[in-house]
Amino acid sequence: MKISNMEFTKTVGFASGAAPVGVSRRDVLAALLAGGALAVTWSAPAAAAALKKAGAPATLRPALSTDEMAVLSAAAQVVVPTTDTPGAKEAGVPQFIGALFTGWMTDDEAALFRKGLSGLDDSARQLYQRGFAACTAEQGAELLQALRVASPYGGHTFSLTDRILDPKAPFYLRLRDLVVLGYFTSEVGSNQELRYIPVPGKFESNVDIKTWPYQVVI
Repeated sequence: MKISNMEFTKTVGFASGAAPVGVSRRDVLAALLAGGALAVTWSAPAAAAALKKAGAPATLRPALSTDEMAVLSAAAQVVVPTTDTPGAKEAGVPQFIGALFTGWMTDDEAALFRKGLSGLDDSARQLYQRGFAACTAEQGAELLQALRVASPYGGHTFSLTDRILDPKAPFYLRLRDLVVLGYFTSEVGSNQELRYIPVPGKFESNVDIKTWPYQVVI
């Protein structure tokens, strides 16, 4: 069942405490998506500062362990690999998601996210006799693809915000969307990957969107 926008605009709890009055998790996410605090490369302190600026409360939950961060880093790099532009690791995406884990996710979301990282690592050990962080990029991609196929999503929304806030979103979708969020709120993702289209621009009343060279909705 899809959670309505109205339900999420209400003030909800952050981590182990309550959000400031009038600030919801949706508000924080919207502030981050607005690009109010871009980082050249996300670091844990920079990400925590951005969350605080966006309206999130002080961090209350213990951070992910070194091993969990290694799995997260490897998975993030599979989602956004290094090509002619920096990948997720270079943009500091794992540190950004780590900050969301400690200071933005609810307890249930954090537990599911941690369980998802553990499951990904277990799958790698069963299939390749090594942890996910030690897998090749090709092996990592195979594992994430298998996880994607095994993770049907009934929300059917084009909104990145709605998917991230949906408590029924599977781990794979949550991981992928948070990587996308972290990458495109970094300076490298914002400046080197996104394109700016001036509005208003040239008006065309009849455009075949199937011929567009890029996807407008993530």
